[in-house]
Amino acid sequence: MPTTTTVPPPTTTTSPPVATTTEAPPVPVAQFTGEELSDPISRPAFLVKIDNHQQARPQWGINQADVVFEELVEANITRFAAIFHSRNVTDIGPVRSARTGDFELLSNLNTPLFGNSGGNPTVMRLLNEVDMVLVGDTNVGRAAYRRSDERKAPFNLLTGTGEIYAAADGRGGTPPQMFSYRDADESLPSSAQPTDVIEIDYGGYQIGYRWDDVFQGWVRTQQGTEHVDYNGVQVAPENVIIQFVQYGQSVAYAGSPEVKVLGRGEAWVLTDGHRIEATWNRPTSGDITEFRDVDGATIKLTPGRTWIALPRSGTASIPEPDQE
Repeated sequence: MPTTTTVPPPTTTTSPPVATTTEAPPVPVAQFTGEELSDPISRPAFLVKIDNHQQARPQWGINQADVVFEELVEANITRFAAIFHSRNVTDIGPVRSARTGDFELLSNLNTPLFGNSGGNPTVMRLLNEVDMVLVGDTNVGRAAYRRSDERKAPFNLLTGTGEIYAAADGRGGTPPQMFSYRDADESLPSSAQPTDVIEIDYGGYQIGYRWDDVFQGWVRTQQGTEHVDYNGVQVAPENVIIQFVQYGQSVAYAGSPEVKVLGRGEAWVLTDGHRIEATWNRPTSGDITEFRDVDGATIKLTPGRTWIALPRSGTASIPEPDQE
């Protein structure tokens, strides 16, 4: 009889499924405020010079700026360079002239739009070498700028984001993110010190910032008076950075100080009622300025607006509390 060999059926081994994790894509945030967005903002930043002369106050639109730089100009008074990006703003001003110190505020924003009311001939010539799109009153004129009947020139020149972006006609690049921000449940670094008031002496102007729990921001005063905008709303940004810098002499005019924001120096970062001692570092024109704490960690801000004061070293102080 033939031999029959029974072959057992093949066995299959089923491996347990491999666990997979799918991370949710990061939520886009506004480049200059850290506020969450439904869609990323791709339009360029608009940086504009705003006057801070006594006759220029109160300013239009200053509370809607994402970032405001305060720099010294002639006579030891100050002028603002404000970045508008995440909000549409109808009235911005009074718009004033450019300075050579503005160049490095523009050079790391990936071809921003720049708004101004003219400038020294040397300033305007050198401005052509800066990576930006000029949308000032001298080249776009009435297409984007108008005079208010409420004040006399030169303290009445206004613009708005709608007119500016229309005048840019698609030119300019998407800006990089300027700061890092804390999550809602993220604590401040251990080096953060509770702080109520900071004072800055620019020489011609004395500026104060006072933490206010109601505003959840730093109430700004100038010459002992609370700083409000054209609508009477208090200026109280969520963050203030006091970046101690040096000033040189502008090549455009010997009497004009030129802020130096390249290099390295000390800073105070004010956020959530605290002061964080920091070091700022910006090696080249294309770099975004880094702010690190005493442990070398990047400082994270509160989502919201940021004002950056640019005073000389040694001109900011913490006043002693009043004695009973």
